[in-house]
Amino acid sequence: MEIYFRKLDVINECIKRLSDIKKETPTLKKYRISWKDKDSAERNLQKIIESLIDIGKMIIADMHLREPGSNREVFLILEEKGLFKSDYMVLIDKMIGMRNIIVHGYDRIDDAVVFGVLKRNLSDIRKLCSYLKKVVLDTLKIKETKVKK
Repeated sequence: MEIYFRKLDVINECIKRLSDIKKETPTLKKYRISWKDKDSAERNLQKIIESLIDIGKMIIADMHLREPGSNREVFLILEEKGLFKSDYMVLIDKMIGMRNIIVHGYDRIDDAVVFGVLKRNLSDIRKLCSYLKKVVLDTLKIKETKVKK
């Protein structure tokens, strides 16, 4: 149980840091010349996405659902079981794609895309994380009920 909340804390802290970068770096030009902001934004986005994936995998394991073959499939499995809204699948797909570029294509990260995420998508990421927190709490209640039986 505690591990879920540690992951959620990581997400919240990373969102806070990204919000700070967004406030302190108002233009793409300023973002591009600040290697610290770029490195921090990329790393915090990666940590958020990794945490979301980890939480999804933990829910799958706790609910004894089938093993996912990919990070995207984690959320497809949760969606199939009614544990994840399909409304968030487009955002999840984009986030997983961003994660893959940050992790594997780090030499071709487009600063404009990352800056765009900061400027336009933080509120969407915040909503997704709030929703996933609710899913975690519901999952823990279901698991607790099963244990008591």
